[in-house]
Amino acid sequence: MKKTLIAAAVALIMVACNNQQGGNFKVTATMPDETTDGQTAYITNYDTGDTVAQAVIKDKVVVLEGKVDTTYMARLIVADNRMEFVVEPAEIAINLQEQKITGGKLNEAFAAIDADLGAISQEGGDNPEAMMAAEKKLIDRFYKAYEDNRDNGIGPWAFNYYLMYNDFNAQQLDSIINAAPERYRNLKRVKKAVAAANALVTTAVGQQFVDFTDAKGTKLSDFVGKGKYTLVDFWASWCGPCKREIPNIKGLYDKYKSKMNFVGVAVWDKPDDTNKAIKDLQIPWPVMQGEPNWTEPTDLYGINGIPHIMLIDPDGKIVARQLGGDLLVKTITDLNL
Repeated sequence: MKKTLIAAAVALIMVACNNQQGGNFKVTATMPDETTDGQTAYITNYDTGDTVAQAVIKDKVVVLEGKVDTTYMARLIVADNRMEFVVEPAEIAINLQEQKITGGKLNEAFAAIDADLGAISQEGGDNPEAMMAAEKKLIDRFYKAYEDNRDNGIGPWAFNYYLMYNDFNAQQLDSIINAAPERYRNLKRVKKAVAAANALVTTAVGQQFVDFTDAKGTKLSDFVGKGKYTLVDFWASWCGPCKREIPNIKGLYDKYKSKMNFVGVAVWDKPDDTNKAIKDLQIPWPVMQGEPNWTEPTDLYGINGIPHIMLIDPDGKIVARQLGGDLLVKTITDLNL
């Protein structure tokens, strides 16, 4: 399941706000402690990644100001901390320790719904059926947000998440994209979400696996299509749910390693961190790695959240995706190897 996306998704509520309303914005951000004093804080455009404001932190506080012609989603970046908010003509206060945003109609809306989305993510737990139900609620919320906020900064953001959470076929995807405002189609994140949705179509259950090569020249086809079932685990060292799945996979590995192939694919990570996690977690199966923040495997398979565990049959056909927990164990056990 897309646990990391559920946990990371910032909440939203439907609010009327004219996207063409220009003016000045002022963001005052408070840090958890003095350790970031002297560092530079950045505001980046959520869609393009461009820096729109920056300032040095002093006495745990930083003030970032600028002009805004149209409201848009942004990120406040301080060291490894990131917090999403809406750039709008208002005075906005961000408390990083409390993860709290106040000021401006759109940002107040985000703050009001944040607790609600957190509750939805908790509904899933580790039960596959409950997780699917929670994900359905998120999909419905994102779509309503998109419909009600087409003309402000929330709309494209919500549309992006709506695309990422769904598994569309090609016809459905074309219909949805064609019905969206034309300006959405030029947004980088929407283009990426569309590419991911298309990748999900071409790598859906029943399709042949798509090969890729890591930084050392190791290919996925070195493990897949060799006459055995293959478990492929897309993961990262910083991902808590990923690490919690490792003992589960270890149990299957110990039982089926002579009858199945196992391979990890470390994505969105730094090689040094990956290697440390492999050692700390005592992972016995091979792990493919690329350059820092490697995205090719997840791009090819339309993966937007990890862990993502996939099962591929002896001939290279994908037979299951998004496995984990009891569902993973049951799926492997039912193979009767």
